[in-house]
Amino acid sequence: MNCVKLLAVQPFSPQHLITVIACLFAMILFAAFGRRCKRNDREFNLRRSFALFFIAWQVFTTIWWLLPRNYDVAVSLPLHVCDLAAWIAPFALLFQDKRWLRTMLYFWGFGFSTEAFITPILDHGPDSVHFWLFWGGHTLIVGAALYDVVVCGYRPRFRDFLVATAFSLSYSAIIIGLNVAIGANYGYLGQSKPGAPTLIDHLGQWPLRAIWMILLGELFMLLLWAPWAIAGRNGKRELTNTRTSASSLPHRP
Repeated sequence: MNCVKLLAVQPFSPQHLITVIACLFAMILFAAFGRRCKRNDREFNLRRSFALFFIAWQVFTTIWWLLPRNYDVAVSLPLHVCDLAAWIAPFALLFQDKRWLRTMLYFWGFGFSTEAFITPILDHGPDSVHFWLFWGGHTLIVGAALYDVVVCGYRPRFRDFLVATAFSLSYSAIIIGLNVAIGANYGYLGQSKPGAPTLIDHLGQWPLRAIWMILLGELFMLLLWAPWAIAGRNGKRELTNTRTSASSLPHRP
């Protein structure tokens, strides 16, 4: 047996753990380097280079899946949430004034793309292009979301949660109709299930399964917003207490 085949990543295997650790290390290293560059006023150059690389990566990925030998209408179109997030990510980093882009990167990157690290739907090892496209693509997405929070200072507001909800529900409605029309499973909202064990296996039969997935997606996004809301409320309370304490001090005549 080819020894490289032994490295095929199966969910919850040692190879899976090693791969996730390597991806996590790359994301943290990139964010740390970004913070260092920010102190030296070189952060934008790093962010722009990363974004341009990401765009090139996505162009290659899209073309690769559309090649005749790889093309399958049920899997090759860039219509999964992660496919869309991968296109959103570089432009969110390039155009920081477009808050809706940063919002979708945050909620779709952390809320949905991270699921690939927990239950990867992949049976290929590093001798396959599939392996690198899968792990590299998801690492770039989540890495970009982490970078935007840690380096660029993105903080979600409740309005951002509502924006992400509107986009997600619109996507779900469109993609469910498309899945039914062409017999696909984009967004994993179709009638079939992924080829590897995932949380989806425990959500019952379609179409009820799709409804549960949408509700769970909303819950994940709400949980991504909640800590920042709590932190912001505590920060305002501390600031108010500080001002109250200062105003209560005796003034010198």
